[in-house]
Amino acid sequence: MPKQVRWSVAIDETAAGWNTLQWITHNVADGDVVRLVTVHERFGEATERSTGRLTIARHLLSERHPELRIEHDIIDGPTVGRLLDETEEADVLVIGGRRSDRIWAAMTGRVAERVIAGVSNPVVVVPERWQPTPADSIVVGVDGHTATNALQFAAGRVGQCGGGLVLVRAWEPPTNVSPIGRVYLARDAPRWEHEGQLELDAAIRRVSRELPDLRMRAELRQGRPAAVLQRCEEAAALIVIGRRHRSAVAGSLLGSVGEHLLHHGRVPFCVVPQQLDRPSADL
Repeated sequence: MPKQVRWSVAIDETAAGWNTLQWITHNVADGDVVRLVTVHERFGEATERSTGRLTIARHLLSERHPELRIEHDIIDGPTVGRLLDETEEADVLVIGGRRSDRIWAAMTGRVAERVIAGVSNPVVVVPERWQPTPADSIVVGVDGHTATNALQFAAGRVGQCGGGLVLVRAWEPPTNVSPIGRVYLARDAPRWEHEGQLELDAAIRRVSRELPDLRMRAELRQGRPAAVLQRCEEAAALIVIGRRHRSAVAGSLLGSVGEHLLHHGRVPFCVVPQQLDRPSADL
């Protein structure tokens, strides 16, 4: 990540919205720039209420970081489009993840899912069930298709928070659908485990070469990536993953890890696109 990070933090009236403020308070550096935003849609809440919320948020953040440069603004909707616009200026967008109920998400327009699918720079999602913990490790999912930029972001966050980096590679043999269910050949498992280890070793070498003093460990685990990463939550301050899909529909249909963490996770996670507008300089 750049030495100075420009954060754009979306705050609304929900618990998840206020969690974004609490999270940035614990993760920002005094040399960074924080832009607090509320999206005002037609027929939404009164502008005075939005203004009051941003004023309170700015006051709370400046109390913790008096030297921090803070901006705030009310921007007109639609929400998804305006949040995506924010990533054109920000290095990282921070949003709240509302409810674990997929039906509720569908009724409210799947805002977080659509933002995750469309951003061109990293987006941190803070679940409404999140509570600050002493955990300071950054967990990054290693995937041959998406790992490079995710590794860059995760290594930068480790430098900021002072913890360690945990590289996790999930693997499972491919399955086929048969009349009796989903099956795979047991003799294929060692080959897929070996390929997973090769990818994990390559990621370790890359990080070690560029950041030799970074404290890290690696784990190879069998299972679906979403379930494996969720089991890492207890020791994680942040989970970092890459993004393959370019739409919320594709992620839902094809099995998005971010979609799973959004609806079931309790730890903030960051989704990093394969192509970044402003690549990190750390790796």
